[in-house]
Amino acid sequence: MSQTLAEGLSNISKFSPNELDAYLTTVCHVAELDETLVKINCHHVALDGSDLPRLADLTDAVASWIIDYAIPRRAIDLINEQPVSTRARKFVELQNQAKHTFKTKGMSGEQGEMLMFVLAEAILGLPQLLCKMDLKTDPEMHFHGLDGVHCGATTEGHLAVYWCESKVHKNVSKATSEALDGLKPFLLSSGTGDSDKKRELALLDRYMDLGDAELKGMVLNSLNPAKPEFNNVDWRGICFVGFDSDLYPTDPKSKSKSVLLEQVTEQLSSLKKSLKVKVKNRGLQVFDIHFIYVPFGFCEDFRKEMHRSLSVGV
Repeated sequence: MSQTLAEGLSNISKFSPNELDAYLTTVCHVAELDETLVKINCHHVALDGSDLPRLADLTDAVASWIIDYAIPRRAIDLINEQPVSTRARKFVELQNQAKHTFKTKGMSGEQGEMLMFVLAEAILGLPQLLCKMDLKTDPEMHFHGLDGVHCGATTEGHLAVYWCESKVHKNVSKATSEALDGLKPFLLSSGTGDSDKKRELALLDRYMDLGDAELKGMVLNSLNPAKPEFNNVDWRGICFVGFDSDLYPTDPKSKSKSVLLEQVTEQLSSLKKSLKVKVKNRGLQVFDIHFIYVPFGFCEDFRKEMHRSLSVGV
């Protein structure tokens, strides 16, 4: 019996809502933003028994997803089909291959993009539709276009495409504006849109990464502009914003977990007001957008720890 789109996506989903509970404390989960269709997730870096942030442990956990993020499903599936005696070695080879797709020099947004991927897959249950890291021809160059493409199914059973933007910036207001500006042309344009949207659709047509042939056929059919199914695609978005925050304790036992949670919750209240204005000013209030906030102590510390966890350049 053929599967529905929702069933097919569920079968390839890496949905694991408690995956990062030890490292990220949830402030809110899929909270609706008034007067919009935006849904907010906010997490702060968890504190350990000494009430110090577990940033390095968080980045280690995120780095464990490197194969899922940077290697296409078809390559992973091929190894899973091989004899058990050879799988371990083949996965080590894949891990090394994945590491070599990351930049080793200079400022990079790749760390935030990978965390966004993990949150989208594990917490939101939205599979990656296009493995962009695999498209890089030079590891020291960033891939072009959007920071990611994920997918889901609507309640009516149609395809939902999530265009993704990630911004890790010390200034949360600037990061929020840049993330929304990145999504805007993809959501507001009609049909196949401008050259940027056309390019992303062309990449999906050629390099879509779903593994399951039947599922891929259904999705490709929906994304074919010459098919009526294209008119039922629900274009959505995911924005990930990581930013500097001075709320984290720097000394042991200087701030309790409950106090930090209360302070981040209060900060989020202010962020919501600003976000609503930014969303409505851009005409994006009618679109289903997951907005994910993660305050770091310093964004640069997050980048350095991700670099260490990934052993990039080693």
